[in-house]
Amino acid sequence: MSVVERELLSREAVVTGLPSVSKTEAIQFVGAMLVERGHIAEPYVAAMLEREETVTTFLGNGVAMPHGTFESRDEIQSTGIVVAQYPDGIDWGVGTAHLVIGLAAVGDDHVAILSHMAEVLQDEDVATELWTTTDQEHLYKTLTTAGTDEDDDESVTRSVVISGEGGLHARPASFVVEYAKSFDGTITITKDGKTAKATSIMSVLSLGAVANDEVEIAVEGADAETAADEIERILTTPEGEL
Repeated sequence: MSVVERELLSREAVVTGLPSVSKTEAIQFVGAMLVERGHIAEPYVAAMLEREETVTTFLGNGVAMPHGTFESRDEIQSTGIVVAQYPDGIDWGVGTAHLVIGLAAVGDDHVAILSHMAEVLQDEDVATELWTTTDQEHLYKTLTTAGTDEDDDESVTRSVVISGEGGLHARPASFVVEYAKSFDGTITITKDGKTAKATSIMSVLSLGAVANDEVEIAVEGADAETAADEIERILTTPEGEL
């Protein structure tokens, strides 16, 4: 699983059957788990809350993946993830989260982890089953097992080099998805033979694209050139300017 090795998610870091709490309390809970396991220093937890104020970390399919701001990267001591399951759900503003995955990642590790988790959890049936399972081992094994690649789609393409320092992570991916959902047509992004539907943040994150990676944008529909221009703008704009 490349960087998403099993030691980055231990069985003890998967907690099931938690009672519903507020979004803030859930973020603080997974933040405390990351601190306890030595992945982050305490100030990173505040940065996780700050990140949530600027862009949601809700990924869809009942999954949220809170993580700190870019400026808090010095508070990360090692790459790691923790998982908190809330069967009855938590109001995340834009949706209901049942799986809250706390993330701390050194360098580009976050892209590989986001890619892996998105690949596993983009299947709505799989994600829904994991919301309420009482089998911690099953939840652990599912999250540490590679998912299945989506079928490639063919389309007229435009090659673009990812410019943002953080790569195609949650923030730029959310802008891609927001635009794609408003577009009357089909937009896909392809990297190394894997094609993502631009209307699904899980699918986009599963590409695992980092800075300087080349991707192909494929657009079908009215005014496709304008749509391709907008997706290219998002992918080539530094994070702080989006």
